[in-house]
Amino acid sequence: GAVSSSVPKIEGAVGLIRERGDRLGATGLEMSKLSKDVAWCDRELSMPMEVLSSALLRSGRRTKRLGLELGAAIAPFVAQYRMCRYEQMAFVDRRTALKRRTEARSSADRRAAKLMMNQTSMQTMGRLGTLDKMEMEAAMSDEMATEAAKEADEVAIRLKSEVGRIGALRVKEWDSSMKVIASGMKEACSENAAIWEAALEAFKRELPDLVIPEMQTPQARPL
Repeated sequence: GAVSSSVPKIEGAVGLIRERGDRLGATGLEMSKLSKDVAWCDRELSMPMEVLSSALLRSGRRTKRLGLELGAAIAPFVAQYRMCRYEQMAFVDRRTALKRRTEARSSADRRAAKLMMNQTSMQTMGRLGTLDKMEMEAAMSDEMATEAAKEADEVAIRLKSEVGRIGALRVKEWDSSMKVIASGMKEACSENAAIWEAALEAFKRELPDLVIPEMQTPQARPL
């Protein structure tokens, strides 16, 4: 259901965050190398590159740390996702038990009906041996039906108990995990914003004549 379809997407999103952190770090390293290569001939030009490489490296480290934190936080979701196969198998066992119960009861009812229809005639004809055999088969079929019903009830009780346990576990663990995820993402976004704001201020100090357009919030279009 929802777990089977959603958890892989969550894992994919965490993987993308880690990949973003790796790429930010790799880009920062390359930019740092470039700034050092440029510095020997144009120190002024290398300074903005150093600011950018430092921001990229810091942002990459913070993003990678966020990926690790989220990977740990979604562990309960992943564990429940892996349990889905066993849950499906449990419901298959329940359906199988119900099918066996229905078939066993139908067989017992057929034998009991056959015995009732032929009991008088066999007694009249003196076929007591055949009658005893039919009575034994009917009794055995009824016993098998009773056992099948008992097994189906036991499976139902175990399944109901397990579903309740897993449901309670999900509510407890998932609520805690969601709080950790939300807190971690909020903190990481704030720190990344601070990193790039500091980089912007450094750019302004290094290049005071550079005109940097201010970020503007898009205005809603009139209907």
